[in-house]
Amino acid sequence: MTDTWHEVIHGDRWASSATLWVEDGTEYTGAQIGKLASRIEEAIRAHGPARVVSIRSPHKLGCFAGQLGSWRAGCVAVADDHTLTERDFERVRPDLTVEVRSGPSPSVGITAPPDPRPPGERIPEEVVAVNFTSGSTGSRKAVAVTRGNLLALFGCRDLDVPGDPGPDAPGSGPRTAGSFATPTYDGWWFDTWRTVATGGRVVCLPHVNDDVFAWPDLVETYGISSLLLPAAVITTVVEAVPDCVADIPWLFSGGEQFRMSTYRRARQAGLRGHFVNLYGPTEATFATHHYRLPEEFAAPTIPIGRPLDGCRQTLRTPADGPSDARELVVSGPFVCLGYLEDGALVHRFQDPAGQPTYRTGDLVSPDENGDLIFAGRLDGEVKVNGMRVDTAALEQRITTLPRVLDCRVAQDERHTVAFVRTDPAALDDPLARDRIESVVQDFSPAIGVRLVGRYPVKAGGKVDVPTLMDRYRLTEKVEET
Repeated sequence: MTDTWHEVIHGDRWASSATLWVEDGTEYTGAQIGKLASRIEEAIRAHGPARVVSIRSPHKLGCFAGQLGSWRAGCVAVADDHTLTERDFERVRPDLTVEVRSGPSPSVGITAPPDPRPPGERIPEEVVAVNFTSGSTGSRKAVAVTRGNLLALFGCRDLDVPGDPGPDAPGSGPRTAGSFATPTYDGWWFDTWRTVATGGRVVCLPHVNDDVFAWPDLVETYGISSLLLPAAVITTVVEAVPDCVADIPWLFSGGEQFRMSTYRRARQAGLRGHFVNLYGPTEATFATHHYRLPEEFAAPTIPIGRPLDGCRQTLRTPADGPSDARELVVSGPFVCLGYLEDGALVHRFQDPAGQPTYRTGDLVSPDENGDLIFAGRLDGEVKVNGMRVDTAALEQRITTLPRVLDCRVAQDERHTVAFVRTDPAALDDPLARDRIESVVQDFSPAIGVRLVGRYPVKAGGKVDVPTLMDRYRLTEKVEET
């Protein structure tokens, strides 16, 4: 393992003149990235002992080179594209902050916190990075990622793009992945580090809200063969601008449930590429399960599939839950070390025998082929006027209706609301609304319904449910006055 990790961070690619990274219209060679990483490593070592280093950069390349330089210096690299909060930093307590600007004249600056602590044995030696959970199922957490976790991801054969000739095939250039994930999102390990570690190159795509129409030119110029997008972003792109992903052979969906309505629309739009549905908690590095959709697929729900190569699963009967579903427990080298708090490891993910294990809290049930179907969460039931409502079941029922694209049920102190994404024509169609409201009434007459044409999304691509609720509360107040 040590030799393999040494090859990843010190290998020949960091002296290569071949293009390894493309961002904001500029191509960077492996040698250029390696040189920037060496400057960062030298700055860290010159400052003195450090265990945890925060890498702050507005550029993806700055975060990437910063992680490489930090790893070479033997540090935990916490990437920050200026989106981490003060509370996030309290969880990891960095010893140093390195400011990196890439481009024609890259710069490296370094600062230390005003109240530094000796970098003792706060975090185990095998930890090299941090994942931050989204906080959608509770408070946001910092997850300790080990070099073994990343090496397991880099070596996972189930994540290879089938038919890819690789960089050494005659007449073939390097495999190329589009990068959409932000450095603080666990998809970053897949679309950047795994790509580079397996001999490929990375092309950073502008955010959907910035310039999605630049995607086709980048796909054509660099031959992008795979792209990971959150399910909500795939839904938006497939509906509004399917041409932007039409020539990408492999699209991976992750982060949220991939709806059948999105897949139908993709096929109706003429997209003939391959779709892979990925599932996995942030606590398991990146993903644990996958399902490759066949060309013809007609089931009402897209499975999360089967464990990735190297991952193991156990289906646990919950003490208090539906009789036809089981809690998914994952184990193996993909499972991270545990949670960090105040700069120290405070909780390990392991079973009584000491094996890396994480209880996901997600409920699943096998289909007739043995593939797992996501069936909600152990904590997915909410109380509405004193009655329990299974939000996952409600969302699933609504998404089977004609002209419905997606559904998210949200709740605050006063309201429980089903936010239903429909095609544009259905927004003002009384019949479509009646169908939706009828289903919601079956679950609870106290649940409100709001039809929307778009979901707001966070920087990482997940649906911004708090913003949806804010808008609902605002319109409710307007209607009351």
